[in-house]
Amino acid sequence: MGPHFSVENATESALDTEPLRGALAKVCEIENITQSVTVLLSSDEHIRSLNSRFRNVDSTTDVLTFPSDQPSPFPLGDIAISTPYAERQAQLRGVPLENEHIALIVHGVLHLIGYDDETEADKLRMQHRMNEIGEMIGTPIDASWTSVLHQDGEEDGE
Repeated sequence: MGPHFSVENATESALDTEPLRGALAKVCEIENITQSVTVLLSSDEHIRSLNSRFRNVDSTTDVLTFPSDQPSPFPLGDIAISTPYAERQAQLRGVPLENEHIALIVHGVLHLIGYDDETEADKLRMQHRMNEIGEMIGTPIDASWTSVLHQDGEEDGE
């Protein structure tokens, strides 16, 4: 049995998760991921709670990753995305919400496999890989993609 890639919608919004699940599967194929990955679409409040509990940062954020640090057959990890936060970022970027969700999925998967964006060099490396993957899956991601709301003074989180 191969890896399982799922996107679960825990929001009150009616979202078509199938394109997101398809994008997740493609990203994992590109990165040769053989372990399962689950994405949870959630609320600002839930993400804030997770951020506070696991990172001691009492604020909402766009995406959090939870690597399992276990070999197969265990899952690679989980990705939690705040859909309201993603909506705000999509509006600022002028892109559809689906595109922002996909960018956050790509970002989250890269975190699960060891990419980091704490230093400027690491951030540039991660942005470059996000852009490459976006081109490969047919959802272009801005070459200088970043969590735009974080630049407006909201806490950073990964």
